[in-house]
Amino acid sequence: MHDRLVAFERVLNFRDFGGWNTADGAKVVRGKLYRSAAFNDASDADIARLNEMNVSFLVDLRRPEERRYEPNKWPGETTRVFVNDEGAEGISLPPHLVALMQSDLSPASTRTYMTNLYREIPFDPRLIGLYRNWFNELAEGGAGVIHCAAGKDRTGIGCALTLIALGVDEETVFADYEFTNQAVDLEKRMPKIQERMEERLARKLDPEALRPMLGVEIGYLRAALDAIDAKHGSVLSYMESELGVGAHERAVLRGKLTG
Repeated sequence: MHDRLVAFERVLNFRDFGGWNTADGAKVVRGKLYRSAAFNDASDADIARLNEMNVSFLVDLRRPEERRYEPNKWPGETTRVFVNDEGAEGISLPPHLVALMQSDLSPASTRTYMTNLYREIPFDPRLIGLYRNWFNELAEGGAGVIHCAAGKDRTGIGCALTLIALGVDEETVFADYEFTNQAVDLEKRMPKIQERMEERLARKLDPEALRPMLGVEIGYLRAALDAIDAKHGSVLSYMESELGVGAHERAVLRGKLTG
């Protein structure tokens, strides 16, 4: 799986999530589906390399206050960028930081927060709009990047939905999702992340309470898919009714992105 990672100087968790086999014997193409953390810290060398990748579009899942606090340094004018500020008025801090301020900061409370967050993400109108943008652009056939802040939760659900739409089996979808823990090298980055969070919150944080929030767990994605099933009967039904990705649209996507 490490061959999917694309190394940059200061862009984190950037990887190609194509290359997987589908249930009908096809293979998802490489060089079209990219996922990443934000590009606010990209170096000049990173930007030069990204520009060489001929990315057609980028979907930024972050909220407006996240983009204002850490604006992307890439992409440039040749790449279409999709953002959505719907329902964001008056929000000054990302919800996970608010949760840390209000939490007793135990690992259990953090894990509960993350599980509940995953149950909510698929039904957030702002994110639904961005997931729609992602699938609409993929249907045009160009290479795309989907990202949020760390590239693991909102992005992880978007990538899981993409692979499911392309006919990848659930076990593989979960494997791609869980690889985030290796891709972000959490143990190495934990001290810096903790320092930045403590600076924003003016509060000392327990690294063990942060760990369930900074990594991914299979149970989180399972909670999201179970919530979708409970409300819509299946992920495919959800994708058709909420994202406009029905049987015809999935066939188009497979024609563009599998071979």
